[in-house]
This record gives sequence, C-alpha cells and structure tokens, in this order.
Amino acid sequence: MKLLHLINLQGFGGAERIFIEYLKNSSFDNEILCTSNSINKNLENELLQFNINFSNFIGSTTIKYPTFLRKLTLAKKIEKSKPNVTIVWDFIPRLSYKPKNTTLVYYDHGCSWQYENNKKTIDFFNMLNSVITVSNASKRVMELRFNPSCQINTVINRLPIEPLISSKIINYDSPITLGIASRLVGLKGIGIAILCIKALIDQSIDAKLIIAGDGEQKDDLLKLVTKLKLEKNVEFIGYQTDIAKFYSMIDIYISTPVAEAFGLSCIEAMSNGVPVIFPLLNGQPEAIKDKVCGIGITPDISADEYYQTTGLNIDFPHDIYDPINDRLTAPKLIDPVKCATAVQHIVGNYHQLSKNALEWSKQTTDYNLFIKEFENSLKILSQ
Repeated sequence: MKLLHLINLQGFGGAERIFIEYLKNSSFDNEILCTSNSINKNLENELLQFNINFSNFIGSTTIKYPTFLRKLTLAKKIEKSKPNVTIVWDFIPRLSYKPKNTTLVYYDHGCSWQYENNKKTIDFFNMLNSVITVSNASKRVMELRFNPSCQINTVINRLPIEPLISSKIINYDSPITLGIASRLVGLKGIGIAILCIKALIDQSIDAKLIIAGDGEQKDDLLKLVTKLKLEKNVEFIGYQTDIAKFYSMIDIYISTPVAEAFGLSCIEAMSNGVPVIFPLLNGQPEAIKDKVCGIGITPDISADEYYQTTGLNIDFPHDIYDPINDRLTAPKLIDPVKCATAVQHIVGNYHQLSKNALEWSKQTTDYNLFIKEFENSLKILSQ
C-alpha cells in the first residue's frame, strides 16, 4: 500500500517526531510531499535517507509556483503520486479541491486546539475520509469544536524507547532537581516551573530547575529568573540531542502547558524512572497516572494572573479541554505553590513513584503496538 505524507517540516515538535519515527518503522511504501520551502535544521539529519518533494517548487528545481497556483498544484501533485492514502500531518493545507482517487486522512497531534472555526477549516474537514487523533482529548476537541462528519479514530501516542531496568534513586543530600524539556513558547507555561522553584526556596527547600529547549520566549524567561534572583537555581541548557542524559540529571519532571494533546516528554520522563507533575487538563491524564506515576494538579491560575505575576503571555487565545467535565473551557495554569507541595510529596514517596513510572511507561513505549494500530486504521480506510 502506498502512503503520501503531506507535512510542513519547517517546525520541530511532537508531530514531526512521530512522523519520522513512523517512516523508520513503516511497512508501507512512503512518499513525502513537504509544503514548507525548507526543513528545520533539527530534522535534516534524520530525513537524509528519505526522498522529499516540495509542493511549492516546480519539478526538482527551487523555482516556486506563483502563489495563486499553489492550491491547485498541490491537489494535482497528490493525484499524480497515486497514493492509496494521503495523510495530512497536523496542519490544514491549502487545497483547491479534494484530490481524486486517494483516501484523505488528517492526523491530529494537537493543532485542532488552535484552528479558527472558519470556512477554510470547515472546507478542509469536509474533504476528509477520516481523522486519526493521538488521544481521546484530541478526539473530543475535534468533536466539540468542529463536529466533523467523518470517522475519528484514536491511536495513542507511543515512542520507541527502552525503559530503564531499575527505578531512580534520589540523593537527599543534593538539591531537588526539577526538569522541563520543551519549546520555550508561551503556551508551555514555563514560568510556572520557575515560580515553583521560588516557592520551594521560600520554604527553605534546596531546589534547582534545568530547562532543556529553545524558543522565542527564552529572553523573557531569563528576565524572570533574574527578577526573582534565581540565577543559581535555574539553568538553561538548550536543545538536547541526548535526551536520556537530561533525564539522568533530574529527579522530577514538571509539565506546565495550557494545551497538550498527550505529552511525549512526560512519557520519556517516566521511561527514565522520573515522576511527573502535570496539569489535569487536555490529554495529559491519559499519558500519566495521577498519584501513581506522579501528581496531577487541577489548574486554577488564569492567563491574566500568570501575566501579572511573571510578565509572560501564554499566547493562546483558544479554549482547552477539561476531561473531568468533558467540556471546553478557558485556558488555565497550575498553581506553583501547589507544584511545590507536589514536589515534597514525590520526594517523600520517591522510590514507589519512580518504580510505578517505569511500569506504566512500558505500555506507552510499546511502539510495535502503535505501528499495528496505526497501520490497521489505514488499511481499513483504504478498502
């Protein structure tokens, strides 16, 4: 069976990561049609073995089609490829019509939280034969916001990671080390992690925070660290290629986003025996077992309150999903003081929580199961 993957490779996030891992393990014939004009530098090496065509370029040249022709040429290029299934990875492409003789599938990795409910979005969803979502939260957001008429299948995110054999041991003579690995952008709410360190320090608890990643809000986060006089307690280490090394440096992972379809970094943390603090919103309760692998906190800090305290915007003017009440609601963040309390609870029960995290991660790192479920969905659709 032939798959055509329609994807924008200018960014670097969870969807791109799942896409690359799938290509490496796929049992189908795969072709890539990239809608961006370039590939993110962090992805280039991993994609060297794959042939990538660009939708905006004429043939194999770097000469671009005129803008007014690109919607039409994209549809024509899909048809020319003659794929059984065309997968659109977590974005809405500009198509002048539904390509013929292919099953059109949209893969949602969380962007459905952010789409405008307008004609472009609705027209695209009306073209689809099916949607694949990474969590029940992602599915419910699609249904509550857009109510597409096509079938929605959920295939839970899984990563090809080998969990550690034994749980972590915390060194009570060293500072408690929290970690966060993320793009440094507003919706990730990273200021909450910094405020958590401040709350711990104010309680005379020796603690530090390691932040892995980069992004547009880094300078503002550095300013917050300086303002709170936490330069010795917060370390920015940039984007990490050896992510296992990062997890070996920390005791607790803290996840603070206002919107998260599932939580790949949390799965990684647990597979390294690291308990997680996370918000009980969106898809994260599906990724982490509350009070078993870590501590879930019900968010109650508004975006305005967060800005007043940190000077940071979440840059997310959309509703998020409340899985407890099965509804959309205004974005909120977890209370840093409650995070500090959760840290102390985890430290007091560290061995069991670390052990539980490893056991739970074995289910979320069963990548063969992901391949089976994902490809079975595609086979059924192509029939």
